[in-house]
Amino acid sequence: MPVWCLIVFALLTALVSLILSGRHSRLSGLCLSLSFVCAGAASYGIQMNRVKVEWPPRYAIYHGFLNSYPLERERSYRLEVTLRDSLYKGSNIYLYLPKDSAAMALEPGCRIMFDGRINKPSSEGAGFDYASYLLSHGISGTLRVQAKDWQSLPPDGTESLRIRAVRFRRSVIGRYREWGLSGNALAVASAVSLGEKRALSDSLREVYSTSGVSHVLAVSGLHVGIMCWFLYLIFPAFLFRRVEWLRQLIVMGVLWVYAFAIGFPVSITRTLIMFSIVALCRGIERESSALNSLGIAAVIMLVISPSALFDMSFQLSFSAVLFIVIITPIMLGIYEPRNPVGRYIWRVSVLSFAAQIGTVPIVMYHFSGFSTYVMIANLFVVPVMFVIVSLSMSLWAIGWFPALRAVAVPVLTWLIDAMTAFLARVSALPYAHMELSLRHGWTIFVIYAVVILICLWYLEKRTQRLVQALACIAAATILAALQNFVI
Repeated sequence: MPVWCLIVFALLTALVSLILSGRHSRLSGLCLSLSFVCAGAASYGIQMNRVKVEWPPRYAIYHGFLNSYPLERERSYRLEVTLRDSLYKGSNIYLYLPKDSAAMALEPGCRIMFDGRINKPSSEGAGFDYASYLLSHGISGTLRVQAKDWQSLPPDGTESLRIRAVRFRRSVIGRYREWGLSGNALAVASAVSLGEKRALSDSLREVYSTSGVSHVLAVSGLHVGIMCWFLYLIFPAFLFRRVEWLRQLIVMGVLWVYAFAIGFPVSITRTLIMFSIVALCRGIERESSALNSLGIAAVIMLVISPSALFDMSFQLSFSAVLFIVIITPIMLGIYEPRNPVGRYIWRVSVLSFAAQIGTVPIVMYHFSGFSTYVMIANLFVVPVMFVIVSLSMSLWAIGWFPALRAVAVPVLTWLIDAMTAFLARVSALPYAHMELSLRHGWTIFVIYAVVILICLWYLEKRTQRLVQALACIAAATILAALQNFVI
């Protein structure tokens, strides 16, 4: 459907929703939801029209500048380049250069000229829809060149804030290295404090992925919570008795600057939007809703980048938090131990279980499997990761003092090595990774619908909800049988 048709339909449904808002609330809500869907589809179409480029079938000379440091691959360096040519200005491509000293010396902001034939993103030999992945991340093409087909150009003196943020992350990692971090300790500390995962080896990624705790390597709500705690200590409430809004503004401002410095990853952007809404409610002395805050965060991020909906990190981040918000209060209301140790184990298990309910269907669909011992791993990883994140971020301040650094760096290294060794043992257990796949994407929505309906049935005590859940299961079973029959 053309984009202009979607825009017109979105406006019409929004108008109908406004007309029916006073008399037919359910129908008005349905029309408003349909309006949002159409507006999102139109926005996504506009974004994809900008990203999808018809590259010329012949060799041509291109100019561009680097957005990141070269990423080492098995046989080449991969560079993200933004073109400056008048016809393709603003388009981003992946440029693959041979491994040599000239390619390794390139830095973000460097200008580069190269000759070749740019290809559209392709999924051939990738094992998954790599083309859609690249397009959703704004990559319009790929090109592999030889050493003789490219050269660096003198800088033009301009440097964007994004490039400065990339340089800042690299300088901090260099400082970590000078202070004594190396190997897995340097890679994990860089990932959890700066969102920089380039130093993570394939074997290290595999250990965290197989044990089901790869999410701890992402900068997320844990980091925001720790930073909020530090900032609230630095700016105590008694100093802002009559201007609480100013305190919240300072804390949120610092957190947003930090998010910009580490490149606005999905997890921390979602968390910061939610925290900002809570801070706003505190500043004006109003109550906040976690579910509403999550919805507003999703809408804001999708308005900025509609293609994020098809990004797996976006899906996993929001689905995990959604089911934590829905399931955790129910489980804690059913049972909560009085013993502090038992309470901790139960709460971590409930959080892990709720997050798994939200993420396992997506993981099964994309990777055809899931981790078995994730709940056991989280009991150990969560408290240790809290200390690791706190030390990694505190190292920015205490690292400048040799006496403090001499204690913090060995402790941080030991904790990361101990956690990695523990996860390696977990991933080596029998059946640590179960091969089980979802063939069709619609089954994810069926699973989510069934879980939500069961939760509503428990809260509302209405048999109708349980009947609806069973109807969803029956409909999904019939549809799967029909599809198998047709095949």
